This record gives sequence, C-alpha cells and structure tokens, in this order.
Amino acid sequence: MRILLTNDDGIDAPGLAALARRLHEDGHDLLVAAPAGDVSGSGTSLGTTADGAVILVRKAGIPSLPDVAAYAVEAPPAFIALAACTGALGEPPGFVISGVNPGHNTGRTLLHSSTVGAAIAAASCGRPAMAVSCGAAPGGRFDTAAEVAAAALVLFHEHLPRSAVLNVNVPDLGVAEILSVRRARLGRLGSFSMTFEPVLGGLRMRHRPATERQLREQPHRDGDSALVAAGHVTLTALAGGIEDPALTGAVDELAAGVAHRLAAHVPARARG
Repeated sequence: MRILLTNDDGIDAPGLAALARRLHEDGHDLLVAAPAGDVSGSGTSLGTTADGAVILVRKAGIPSLPDVAAYAVEAPPAFIALAACTGALGEPPGFVISGVNPGHNTGRTLLHSSTVGAAIAAASCGRPAMAVSCGAAPGGRFDTAAEVAAAALVLFHEHLPRSAVLNVNVPDLGVAEILSVRRARLGRLGSFSMTFEPVLGGLRMRHRPATERQLREQPHRDGDSALVAAGHVTLTALAGGIEDPALTGAVDELAAGVAHRLAAHVPARARG
C-alpha cells in the first residue's frame, strides 16, 4: 500500500523517521513529505490560499532509508496531505499517517493540532488517515508508537470505514509494559492547556501540563488523556475533529486486534 507519512514537527523529526523505518520493514510503499520546519498548532491551516502562490518543495531524506522518496515542504501538514492526495507529489497515497508527534494529542485541544489536522485534511480527500502521538522529549517512546501504528494500519480497513480518521495516543512505555489498548472518548482536559497573559506589546502564551490529579478527577474516566497517562494506548475515531459515536463498536474491535498483535511481538519472558 502506498502511504503518505507527514507530521507537524518537520522533515528531520525523530518521530517521523521512527515511523518510516517501521513501516518500511513491513514493505509499504512510502512517500514522506513533511514541513521544512516546526509548524505545530496550525490545525488544518493550509498556510496560504493565495491564487498563484508558489510553495517551495525540496528533496530530503530519511536516515537509513535512501530508497524512500522524501520531501521538505514550506507549508503546514494539512496542505501537504491535500497536495499529495491530489497527485502533486507523484502517485497519490491510499492511506495517510501523521506523526509520530512528540506530545499527546488528547482532549478538545486536539482541534488545534496540526498532526491531527493533516489526517482530517486527508479524510476530506477520501483517504483513510491516522494521527499518532506519544509523550514529549526526552522520554517519548517513538519506537513503541511506531509499533502501535504498524499494528493499527494492518487492521484499519477490517474494522473502520474508508472515511475514518483514527487518533492514536501511546504512553511512554515499552510494548510489553502497555496495560491495554482502549477505545477512548475525548477527555474534557487535554494533556496540557494553554494560558495567555498580557505583556508589553502583546500576549505571552504558556503551556501548562495537566497534573495527575486533574486527569484523575475528570468526570469521564474513559477520556483519552486520563487513560494514556495511566499507561493505556488510546484509539479515538474522529469526525470533524470530535469523536464519532457511530464507530464505537468498530474501534473496540480494532483495539482488541491491535492489543493481540502487540502481544505477539513481546517475548514470553517479557510478559512474565
């Protein structure tokens, strides 16, 4: 299957490389196209809609994967997803994966995530898509997240419709340490919140990580931010940026299948 890999952290991001290497192992036909630099927080922005604008594109590379086509694009990932799906970067992909993002995209704040925005843009072109995130540096487990993404990709079409967008959040644990793979609703709180304070000449934005107590005391214990903080992989089917209740049963089945595939990769001694 031809797959577009993109992200919002830039072509040189380690999460993108980890995901590319893992999917290359499975023999997928990969097209890697990512922003030239970090454009986090741009949501589904295209960067520009000016008629006649020229968006710069240059050839790039993924370490240890010299045979994989890779491009750095001076645009947000939603633009890249639209361009690739319409054939502007060669043969259009049949599937789009955005990530692995360093920082969980959970709760209602994912509406601003350009990792998720790329997947939503792909779905608008009729392509199934997945957004994948783990924790931020230095503890982010890109290897585990890539393994989860590879498992979910194999089972995606078996359980979800072609138009689905799947948001995947992976705890910073080894595969053998993951407690479960769960369908999750969007939490009331995300993994972090933003605050704004007036300063001379403008506003200063601050990121504030959610505390364990805040996550634990959310009204819904099945929220994605609380579950991933507790050590579970969370899967959320999205429609227009919020969870799609019509796919509840399908995501439950997908979660069980992913958990089974992950368990098969864990040596018996690691399972205790």
